[in-house]
Amino acid sequence: MTSSQNSLIKKHLENKLAELLQRTNSRNTSVESCADDNEYASRISEQKINLALHVREAALIRETEETLARVDHYDFGICEDCGEEIGLARIKANPITRFCVSCQTRREEKGPLGRVG
Repeated sequence: MTSSQNSLIKKHLENKLAELLQRTNSRNTSVESCADDNEYASRISEQKINLALHVREAALIRETEETLARVDHYDFGICEDCGEEIGLARIKANPITRFCVSCQTRREEKGPLGRVG
């Protein structure tokens, strides 16, 4: 990748990180007391959704920060499995990716336990 491509990707990641941080900081995960049990149940349900979103966004923040730290290194854009270039189109579509399309497909086919099927 060229330095100008790295700069564009870095700027995109910085913008994405700022957006994630703002969204995470503005999310309310507390439940105020309610007089009505139905409203309280609704608020508890909403709190669970907000908490799940917060956990997911925290993981994205961590991955984005890790990617920002790698952008200027020689191995950015190199697949962690096969060592081949990931491809600029894939990196533009998903800058935090660590695997080329072939390796990512193989990982997804293996499933979470590492077996095919």
